[in-house]
Amino acid sequence: MLSRVARAPAARNFNVWAPARMVPTSANAAEQANPGQPPPVENIGVDAVLRENPNSQDNHTTTIFQEFSLEGKTAVITGGNGGLGLEMALAYVEAGAHVYAVDLPKEPSEEFKIVADHCRIMGKHLKYVSATVTDHDDINACMDFVMKDSGTDSLDVCVAAAGILQTYDALSYPADEFRKVFEVNTTGVFLTAQAAARKMHEQKNVSGSIILIASMSGSIVNRDHHWVAYNASKSAVLQMGRNLAAEWGPKDIRVNCISPGHIRTRMTAAYLDTNPHLLAKWSGSNPLGRLGRAHEIRGVAVWLASSASSFCNGSDIIVSGGHNIW
Repeated sequence: MLSRVARAPAARNFNVWAPARMVPTSANAAEQANPGQPPPVENIGVDAVLRENPNSQDNHTTTIFQEFSLEGKTAVITGGNGGLGLEMALAYVEAGAHVYAVDLPKEPSEEFKIVADHCRIMGKHLKYVSATVTDHDDINACMDFVMKDSGTDSLDVCVAAAGILQTYDALSYPADEFRKVFEVNTTGVFLTAQAAARKMHEQKNVSGSIILIASMSGSIVNRDHHWVAYNASKSAVLQMGRNLAAEWGPKDIRVNCISPGHIRTRMTAAYLDTNPHLLAKWSGSNPLGRLGRAHEIRGVAVWLASSASSFCNGSDIIVSGGHNIW
């Protein structure tokens, strides 16, 4: 019996947006300079100190900030046109990566353009690519394009953050709308991870970090919210992450999940403006007594992408202010 071989996606021209030109590094750039390439493992930690002369200050090297560096890496973030996706994209740029934000609109948001222009002024690289995460050929061709365009000849980090949310009573939930949530939140996440892993497997030194954006709603039920499709789709992402981590881990391609709680983004702020009673309810649902701020996802996202998390695989990092402990 012949096994089916995935056919190579047809090449296509992508609608790419980037600031007009890069700006030379400014004179004060040293104040915000990236600490450099991640250090080799033999230069990290207690063992490294013990191998050298611990009494000599000349032999002591501080590596902890370098371990979080993404210098020279290429990262793709789906759903990167705004919200948490754009927040992570900026963090990766600041950590030194070449970053490609992938989303559905042909033209990026004004919010994205402002952030990308800020990166340009810093002499950094943030581009927008229009592609469809639910289209197998499109997302595979997108990963091909990113590798060729980045100049690094590698794909090192992929964050699958594209997702949608709907509210319907379960008894009247339209079947097509239910399927749409799963198509984006689950199938789209899988196709993104699969396309990225294929490129990572092709590299001479196979490695990479794939991060699936799940939700605390994949582990709990949001009280009084009728989000059955969304919550079920995020539960599927968590199980997907564990399976992919087991399958790809032997090739040093790590797969982990991030599960945000109630985070105040521009989208949630607009939702709360029309449902003001939810602000107090959501804020009181965790021990910190407030909503999360969008930038509070940055540290976890950079850590999982970097060599600082090199032994973290198949994990779900919950960023919910403690919502899940009650």
